Amino acid sequence: MCLDTLDAERQSALRDELIRLAVENSGGALNVLNKLSQALAAYALLMPADAWDGFLNSVVTALQKQAQNTGMSAGAAIVDFLEVFPEELNRTALAAAQQGRLVQDVKAALPLVLQILISVVRGLEGSARGGDAAFEQLGQSVVWRIRAWKAIQQWLQFGVPSDTLFVPLLDVCLQQLCVLAAHRLRSDGHDDDDEIQAAAAAADDMVSNMKVAAKYSRSVGTLVLENLGQEWVGQILDHSARDSGHDARAWSAVAISFGETYTDFIVSGMADAGLSEYVGAFLQLMVALTRFPGHHGFDEDVSDQPLSFWYLLQEALVDYEAEAEPGAAAVVAAAARNTYADVLRALVAKSAFPAAVTWLAADRDERERFASYRREVGDALLNAYYVLRSDMLGALVDEVHALGALTTADWQHAEALLFALRSIGEAVPSDEAVHLPRLFAADALTQQLLPVLQVRADGDRASQWALTSLKAGVIAVVGAYGDWWRGRGELLAAVVPSVATALHEPALVPTAVSALRRICDSCRDELGVAAASLVQLACDVLGAGAAVPAREQQRIFEAVAEVVLAQPPDTHAAALLPLTSALLAALRVDVARLESSLSASEPAVAALIDHLRLVEALARGLQFGDDVEEHALAGDADATSVLAYAARCYQDSALHEFRIGLLAVLDRALVLLTAMSQPDDTLLECMLATVNSAVRRSPHAFALPFADSVAFVGRTWSVAVARPGADFAPVFSARWADQCPALLQSISQLATVAVPDAESTSDATDRVLGSVLARAIDDVCAGLAREAATLPVAIEQQPIVSEYVFDLCTRVLQTRPALLAHVEHATAARLCTLSVHALAVPNRLALKPTAYFLTALIRLTATTARTSPATPLLASLWCEFGPEWLRATLQGIGGAHPRSLLPNLAELLFAMVRHHLQTVKLWIAELLAQPAFPSPHADDAAKRQFVQHLLATRSFVRAKAIVNEFSVRCRNLQGTAYAA
Repeated sequence: MCLDTLDAERQSALRDELIRLAVENSGGALNVLNKLSQALAAYALLMPADAWDGFLNSVVTALQKQAQNTGMSAGAAIVDFLEVFPEELNRTALAAAQQGRLVQDVKAALPLVLQILISVVRGLEGSARGGDAAFEQLGQSVVWRIRAWKAIQQWLQFGVPSDTLFVPLLDVCLQQLCVLAAHRLRSDGHDDDDEIQAAAAAADDMVSNMKVAAKYSRSVGTLVLENLGQEWVGQILDHSARDSGHDARAWSAVAISFGETYTDFIVSGMADAGLSEYVGAFLQLMVALTRFPGHHGFDEDVSDQPLSFWYLLQEALVDYEAEAEPGAAAVVAAAARNTYADVLRALVAKSAFPAAVTWLAADRDERERFASYRREVGDALLNAYYVLRSDMLGALVDEVHALGALTTADWQHAEALLFALRSIGEAVPSDEAVHLPRLFAADALTQQLLPVLQVRADGDRASQWALTSLKAGVIAVVGAYGDWWRGRGELLAAVVPSVATALHEPALVPTAVSALRRICDSCRDELGVAAASLVQLACDVLGAGAAVPAREQQRIFEAVAEVVLAQPPDTHAAALLPLTSALLAALRVDVARLESSLSASEPAVAALIDHLRLVEALARGLQFGDDVEEHALAGDADATSVLAYAARCYQDSALHEFRIGLLAVLDRALVLLTAMSQPDDTLLECMLATVNSAVRRSPHAFALPFADSVAFVGRTWSVAVARPGADFAPVFSARWADQCPALLQSISQLATVAVPDAESTSDATDRVLGSVLARAIDDVCAGLAREAATLPVAIEQQPIVSEYVFDLCTRVLQTRPALLAHVEHATAARLCTLSVHALAVPNRLALKPTAYFLTALIRLTATTARTSPATPLLASLWCEFGPEWLRATLQGIGGAHPRSLLPNLAELLFAMVRHHLQTVKLWIAELLAQPAFPSPHADDAAKRQFVQHLLATRSFVRAKAIVNEFSVRCRNLQGTAYAA
């Protein structure tokens, strides 16, 4: 039954009965009272908009009147209703008129509501009186005080219309926190935990209200500063610290939220004579919270809370300095520097590890919490550096020097100082000439920092871990200032070997590798004299095997290769020879192990994969930069000369044996791969990636002969995808679809990037690559045809294969279209047939690359396009398949495909119109003349309008809008959000 079906008399009777029952049960079971409050709230919310104006005030009045008439107390009923009503309002869907009435009622009732709730929370002993005595008496129960605090939070969401109401309310909340603090300081128990949490949450909500901060920042900010500057705040935080941090987050919540919300007010207050003292006290409070006793994640969870404030404050200081008067800016800057000097000391202290014994006994969660907190501390240290700049760096260097030789005696503080230096490394200028020369002076390196790296980790686990942490700190600092080492070869001669020794300690490997990589990146020229030593280091890493994780080995190899590449090309072969020889020997051992253990080949396969990835890492490091390649392609004489000289040096160098040996290893591994009961896809992909890594537009030290690369990819295709059968029909491997994408990617690399041998002509190269491309297209089309009864179903089942074959053909069209001149028309027709079916599949993986391929093809058929040997073939394909492509595109736009694919279809359609306007005009007229094509929802007028606008525009943006409008009509979505 709905309320609007009752007459006014019955509605009134129902309301009176609910009120009577609420008062009657006011002192009874809370669950019964709560149900009655919910019913009364629902009644009020369901009343017609004009039926009960001012209902909140009238409910309270009616409850009080009923209580007077019966001699009972209505306090519990009123507070319960005030707690329930906001919850009911939030989950009730209301008409606009009803919502407008409620907004007015809430605003009108807010002063009374807050007055009642404040009276309840003042029922706590020691609170200032002055509210309604009946409600204060109700508030003598902690249960009702907690409910009142939660109700205050609920009502605050509706907004407080003026500061004359908000500021006194906040003042009362802060006073009550003071009263609660006094109670806690006098007692040893935690009986009031829930009330403290509720009161702090309400005050926190008020202080963190951004709208209030924008309106009343001065009045609210002053009030909060005055309250937080009182003695009780420090006392309660000290008490909490002694009580294992109990409720510390609740007590500090107001200060944290105030700092984050009123940051600009705090900054301006530094220069305000009336506020500067309060601001200073508040900043010291935040420093105290930052320095909260204990180790975060172990025995405290407070010190992470103020860290974001130091970031916000630093940002606000930058803005203030840019806008303020010079005098005020100087005052604020001085105050900020003093504050951040304290922050620096607090952060260094808090970043220190707990005792080694404690750390080793901790569980994983504790360690991860501390590690996460430490990363946040590192960010806060960076904020401090942006304020203190050189003074901070100087202070840290002075403290490090004051320690003398680094030992485990005071390892926690020493490591924390090193952590701070590492954290600010990215912001310190690489040309810093005052403090870094002191930190990394030759005597400081040899007498203080580097000797600790040579100390052996003896003793118990705690001593070993302390020493390891200290070593990691030194290495991390060295790596953090990688750019600074540039031009300081005499210092690097001592630094690099010392850091390299850490590679023999598993716990230090990631840190050491990062440091070496950073130094190698920044100081390639300076390290040229040490290239032989670095190559030997890589050999040692290779020999260490699993002691150095595979990923770290790859990073070392790539860094060493980059240093070698920075030297003259005629030195590359000799420099790399020890490493390539050792690597080739390891690969041969891996293949021999694989050959002898095919039945249990996992360890052998894993070792082979790891070593092939090292070849790939070396190849990446030996690649000339893209800028050099691009300049050479653009005709830059210097870049062309560099690459030509490198090509001559590589051609007959000592690396020739490595290239031939590598190819033999790959061929043998390929044979063994076919003999495995379960061929390993990762190994196959890794072999192809090894070949691809040296396929570049520029010369490469590891580049296999072009003919050999093509032949290897062809052999791999026969093994992994399909081999010619007796009747020349392809015989597919069992898992051809899984292995095909990696092969297609390799063909794409060869076809579009590879530089052919010097003795090969361009036409001969195109002929070879064209035949590889044709075979790939024929086999993919045949393979998909055998996967399902129809091609669309096969494409739906194997979208990755379709994606990669069209990606390959798109890249060929964009970079080397002449290859298609060596593809027979029948093969190209099979690909186009596949594209027609792929356009009909509503699968993003299938449709997007198909649309890109067809767009590229159509652009090359335009009369304005540059002609190539493949132009006649492409033109014939357009004439033969153009109508089918257009049909499939219009069907997708008309609703066959999801709307998310419309941009791709629009781009394809626009390419057709732009490059073949007259042809498309005829085709599209014939297609749209068919009934219900492409949708029964599009009438003839809509079709004519679509064609007219589409053919008239020359803007792709406008074409997309036209396609979208037509698609909306075809899908019958006019008037919905999709049509917006």
